[in-house]
Amino acid sequence: MVATTRNEAVTSNNYRVATTIPNPDGKRVMDSWQFKVLDKLFSVPLFNFALFGIFRKQMVTKAESMGIPWTDFLRDLNGQMSELLKIQAAITDRSLETPAYYFAPIHAYKDGNLCWDSAMEEDLWSKLMIAPLFDNKRNGDVLMRRDWLDACRRNIAGAKVDSIVDLGCGTGLSLFMVQSMWPEAQLTGIDLSTFKLAIAQNKLQSKPFHVREKVTLVHGKAEDTSLPPNSFEFATICLVNHESPKWVSEAIFKEAYRILRPGGVFSILDLDKDNLEILLENPFVAAVYKQTEPYMSEYLSLNMPVALGEAGFELLEIRSSSPSHLALIARKPIDP
Repeated sequence: MVATTRNEAVTSNNYRVATTIPNPDGKRVMDSWQFKVLDKLFSVPLFNFALFGIFRKQMVTKAESMGIPWTDFLRDLNGQMSELLKIQAAITDRSLETPAYYFAPIHAYKDGNLCWDSAMEEDLWSKLMIAPLFDNKRNGDVLMRRDWLDACRRNIAGAKVDSIVDLGCGTGLSLFMVQSMWPEAQLTGIDLSTFKLAIAQNKLQSKPFHVREKVTLVHGKAEDTSLPPNSFEFATICLVNHESPKWVSEAIFKEAYRILRPGGVFSILDLDKDNLEILLENPFVAAVYKQTEPYMSEYLSLNMPVALGEAGFELLEIRSSSPSHLALIARKPIDP
């Protein structure tokens, strides 16, 4: 039986109750004249540049007012650019061909995840966007991930965890939290963005030796890792699926199943689709999401419990780790 739980430390109006969402795929609002007008405006490069330029300035000002040192953080990273470029060159697998879907302009960055701006600002956006879900606490992103990983630990309880893989590890926001909770395990982080991997490796180099020797970062595809089969007890993926085509998410689930040992646990943390479907009833929000999250409609059509089952997993728990984020925890059967 699948457990359905929520983070009791967070006040939320979304209690995973059965509700009828009038617009489950956003199609109705995208057929409206309001959406079409806004979408056409947002598609004009000059208007798009001005709009998101203003939005970004407002967000930076908001972050600074909350005590998030946006400007100083970026200044410090830019001051390390020569070292970051060396790290990026060393970590790049030049034989790896970046798949076409990964060039999408995610989060209003023209080059999506394949640029320094995206990599350098990832940690900042995480703090800024998740803080309002936790009473504007600057560590709201940490509280959310901790709730998720605590739920994972409860489901893993009693099992020995020697090897962990974080699929789509980015700059290491989840990866280093996983490492702190399973400090004896060997941990592999894999990502397609060498920009984000360089930031993660730069963080790793500042860690004590006993941490550095346990963590390996790999330039690769989460949906086709080339890692050995049956080699991990625990696999995680955080905030990757909503930025991916549906077929990629389904391929990632199958790949996680392949590389996990029998009895191994796979867990996902991503946006709560019920929350998103309600948000997308607003034409302005829908138009903005289309510009910043090009695969959102595919994410809305992805039935993760079904896809996990088709990959071979047994679903253990579905948990609201924040009012807008859902965790799914599944196990690879011991006897498939």
